[in-house]
Amino acid sequence: MALIEESIRTMLITGSTLSSAGVPDSRVTHGYRLQETDLPAVTFEVTGTADADTGGLNSSNVQFTIVASTTLAAGDLVATVKSRFVTGTYNSNSVDAIVVLDETVNPPAVGFGDEQEPATATVNTVIYWS
Repeated sequence: MALIEESIRTMLITGSTLSSAGVPDSRVTHGYRLQETDLPAVTFEVTGTADADTGGLNSSNVQFTIVASTTLAAGDLVATVKSRFVTGTYNSNSVDAIVVLDETVNPPAVGFGDEQEPATATVNTVIYWS
């Protein structure tokens, strides 16, 4: 059985939706984004996995982060990322359901001096898989 992280990345990059929105496959990463990487980018983190039932179904809490140059651009990509939440089999894991708990466009963050940090938006989900 493949790691759920591998399956989630495969789910996100399957099809051309993200790349046509300016996020090539190389900018969809698990855990973090290198600081000098071009924007926009999508990262995700599995924050916990547990048995959802006794029949082999698991549930994983997953946070998706969209990183873009402006708050508006990050917010615009939320719907595109959510459109990639498609049930199916990815890397031998069956993604049975994806529940979006909440989504937030985060306020701009000030960096060193008067520089603005990249803008982010987050989508928190529970993914049920086997």
